[in-house]
Amino acid sequence: MLTNQLVEDGNNYYYVDANGAMVRNTWVAIAADEDEEEDVDYRWYYFGSSGKAYTDSLGKTINGKKYGFDEEGKMLFGFVDENGALLNNEDDAVLNCTYYFGTNDDGARHSGWLRYEDGFDTTDYDDLDYEYFWFNFGSNGVKRTANNVTNPKKINGNSYYFDENGVMITEWAGSTWSTTSKFYNSNLENGSLQKNSWIWTAANEDWGLDDEDDHWFRTDNKGQILTKQTKKINSKWYVFDENGIMQYGLVQLSTPKVNGSNAYMIQAFDEDEVDAEDIYALDNANVYYFSDDEENDGAMKTGSSIKISLADDDYTFGFDKSTGRAYSGIENNKVYFNGIRQEADDDKYEIVVIDIYDNGGNLVESDAEFLVNSTGTRMKADRYYKDDNDEYYVVLSGDDDTGYDIIHVDDLDAAKDALEEKESVSIAK
Repeated sequence: MLTNQLVEDGNNYYYVDANGAMVRNTWVAIAADEDEEEDVDYRWYYFGSSGKAYTDSLGKTINGKKYGFDEEGKMLFGFVDENGALLNNEDDAVLNCTYYFGTNDDGARHSGWLRYEDGFDTTDYDDLDYEYFWFNFGSNGVKRTANNVTNPKKINGNSYYFDENGVMITEWAGSTWSTTSKFYNSNLENGSLQKNSWIWTAANEDWGLDDEDDHWFRTDNKGQILTKQTKKINSKWYVFDENGIMQYGLVQLSTPKVNGSNAYMIQAFDEDEVDAEDIYALDNANVYYFSDDEENDGAMKTGSSIKISLADDDYTFGFDKSTGRAYSGIENNKVYFNGIRQEADDDKYEIVVIDIYDNGGNLVESDAEFLVNSTGTRMKADRYYKDDNDEYYVVLSGDDDTGYDIIHVDDLDAAKDALEEKESVSIAK
């Protein structure tokens, strides 16, 4: 009579105990064969209600857990491929496996997250510089792999991205197109898709921008990076270029309103390189200003006295509070052109010639002439003003209240004569 022995009967396996009785519904650890390839002293078997060992399975339920068994009834453990073959002796088995069945002392099929800290022999992941790697196995035990970036895997209400080997990818994931790229939390303990979130990081290296600096990016409610648009976020307006990088400083947009239906950035100006003449040269410029504190703000700023330093000097700018657009005309009796307040430099007064636009970006008058003082204030018409050189400017009103006729004369008598002549002409009319 056989005792304490595995019994092979055709394709079936049984086990008899010390009394020679066939065991049922029980686990049995049997010493490993001499040709055992795994580095273990024993292998586990499970014998069901009929006494037969479970075989050829990747998901037998025992006491509420799933287990796998090979064709000889040996319990599977470690990393296993789709056919049930053990991969534990192969390099980077976790990358090539389909299932994970725990250790030889447990063997339950794993589902959920698996934190892997042993590193890889392959150098493919060296650039990621992760301290450890996360994998996730579905309720069927299958490792999640290579999901489409536009349709990430949803797990417990959050979305994640896994590469073709099942490695959870953080930070940028997706194609070389920033418009389809998405950002996954760089915190390895989270790693979920970031929705409606600000992200401070360098651009995706696949975009080929040759830019390793960190920038602000913003995601929408689907986790997609905002690109080539203006966006109101928490009551503030921001602008993003075609790669999703938040812009700051002086920016030219495509529309005369920051909230235009097709508002996007035409160009951004480096204030260390651009001067006032460059701004003046812009034709009907839809110029806006976004706070130049890149790391902390970047929101659009409006008002009539914003100080901005350009390459050639410091200037006072004005931007409309309703549209955000730079003033080109008269605002609070100050004269602006493409946002720059027109101020006299050295002679107390100065003649300026500007194009006037309304809030819709429509030209009201070209080459309108004004006399301004050192604060940019428009001097009143039908008066004369003495400059620091003891010369006089005579401001004569025109047919409307936009540009004036201005005469520069050498002395007070000439100024009075010019003004008297204007007044007599007005009376004659």
